[in-house]
Order: sequence, then structure tokens, then C-alpha cells
Amino acid sequence: MKKQKVLVSVTGLMAVAVLSACGGENDTVEESAQADETENTSAELTEMTQVTSWFPQIESAGQYMADMEGYYEEEGIDMTTDPGGPEVSSVSIVASGNAEIGMAQGDEVLLAIEEGIPLVAVMANFQQSLQGIMYHGEHDVSDFDDLAGDFEIFTSAGAGYWEYLVASTDIEQEQNAVYSGDQSAFVSNSDAASQMYITSEPYYLDQEGVDVGTLLISDSGYENYGDVLFTTEEFYEENPELVQAYVDATVRGWEQFQEDPESVYDYVHDLADNDSSTDQMEYATEQMDEHVYGGDAVENGVGYMSEERWQQLIDQLTELGVIESGMEASDVFVSDFID
Repeated sequence: MKKQKVLVSVTGLMAVAVLSACGGENDTVEESAQADETENTSAELTEMTQVTSWFPQIESAGQYMADMEGYYEEEGIDMTTDPGGPEVSSVSIVASGNAEIGMAQGDEVLLAIEEGIPLVAVMANFQQSLQGIMYHGEHDVSDFDDLAGDFEIFTSAGAGYWEYLVASTDIEQEQNAVYSGDQSAFVSNSDAASQMYITSEPYYLDQEGVDVGTLLISDSGYENYGDVLFTTEEFYEENPELVQAYVDATVRGWEQFQEDPESVYDYVHDLADNDSSTDQMEYATEQMDEHVYGGDAVENGVGYMSEERWQQLIDQLTELGVIESGMEASDVFVSDFID
């Protein structure tokens, strides 16, 4: 699904206009200018669309920085970045051919592949998912076992990490309540716990005077990559150089964000068109730093994914009965794009 966009050199057009005004007195010079114009218009950009996992937010800073700084264009890509949201399925959009790149949690990519959607992961924004469980700060909680008993725990229906917590901790299935996206049920019940993103809900609740403690899902041993960038097998096989260009630009965006995070705040704020603040983005930047640049990324670079980690997640979901046996890590991700 490639379209071509021609970039016309303004300088070349001006040269032709000036020579035309001279009344054609020097055909040789005019022909030379036309030749230069032809050469300048030969540069082409390939149109691509990527879909994020949520509304515009600083957690997608790598892509937004790459867009703002022109890194995608430098790699030959005319990039359109569409926001996700609660009613948006990046998997469905990419599978239908309406976007080339999507974003989802690692386990969501595996579930899509299990359902017969031929996807392939090309990089991971976060070495560990930013997902977690929050609880009211008045409780003495040090690990997930402490959430067993009377706690009512709000999570999205079918979340893979919930099944893992039930199987590996003292938490029981009966404690689950369906997360609606509204935090009022959590706030009003001191014995409630709720799913959250470490970069978001704790900050906003603190602004409302609600003290919360947090546990990251990754601390439970659930090996889930966060905000995985994926495409279809067909697009990857037909356009490996274009996928490489996309990854290079996005990684460069994350590297620039590490050097100068504040430079993209206004850009994201304008895209979000909501009450997102610099304070919240600074908070999120601090919280996600280790998840982007730590772990395996220290030695291997931003976006790195390992076969061992993917296989561990596959094995965990297989043991839980969420996916059937037989899936191999080599079938779901490509490691070639991160040097």
C-alpha cells in the first residue's frame, strides 16, 4: 500500500520563472535550469501511516520527536500518525491495510497472531510494560500477594496479565471487577485496586488529593514488552528496507528525546488538544525512563527485543491456556532492525 509524494524544489521553480521572464534569450541556460529542476524533483517520499495505542501523549515521544524533527522524512517517509483510544484497534487497522504500523502490548500481538492475524513485531518502545495495579496508600502492600482477600481489583476483561496474577499469586479470580475507564469506583472504595499506567493515573489522582501506591506488572514476572510496534508479515516481507527506515527514524526520535525531552512537550500538547500539562509530561518522562533506556536497551539500544523474552511470554500464555502450544518466538518478531 505505497503511494508516492513528489517534493518540488522551490529554488528550481524560481530559476525557471526568472529565465522565462528573460524572453528566452538564452535557450542553453533555460534548458540547464529545467534539467536542474528535473533532478530536484526526483526525490520522493513514501506515504506511511502508524497508529498509536492511545490519544497523543508523551509515552509515544519517540514517534512524535521523529515526526517533529523530520527524521521520517530524512528516511524517505511521509508519515501520518493517527491516535489510538478506547474504541480504536490498531491490530484491526493494520490487518485491514489502512495503516502500515500499529502499536500494542506484547501479549496483545501474540493474541492477534493466535487468532490468525499475520503480524510481526519490529521494535518495542518499552522493555517492560508500563501497566500496573494501584491501591489506596493507606494499605500496607509490598507485593501482589498482599492484594489477596478483600480487595476488589478492576482490570480490563481478558487481560493476559490478570490471568497470570491469578495463577502465580494469592489473588483469586473472584476478586476481579471489570475496568470501565472511570476511576470513580476506585476512588470511592478504599478496598479497591485498579489497573493503571505508571505514567498517568497516579499523577492525576495525586492532583485530586488521592494517595495511591503502585505495583508494576513486570515485577510479578510477567514478561510483557510495552508498546510494541508491529506490521503485517506481508508488508515486512515486501518492504524490509522501508521497515528498517521506519525503525531507524523512531529509534533516533527516542535517542533525541533522551537528550532533550522538553523540546517535544509543546508539540505533543498541541496534538493532544486537552488539559495535558508540562508537569504531567515531566512526571511521565521520569517514570518511563528506565523502561525505554534500561534493561536490554542498555547494551543493545532502544527498541531491542530478544528471542528469549518473547519465548518466555509465549510459554507463560501457553501455560495459562490463553494461547495454544506451538507458537515460536521466531514467528512473531524480527530482531534484524535494531543494530
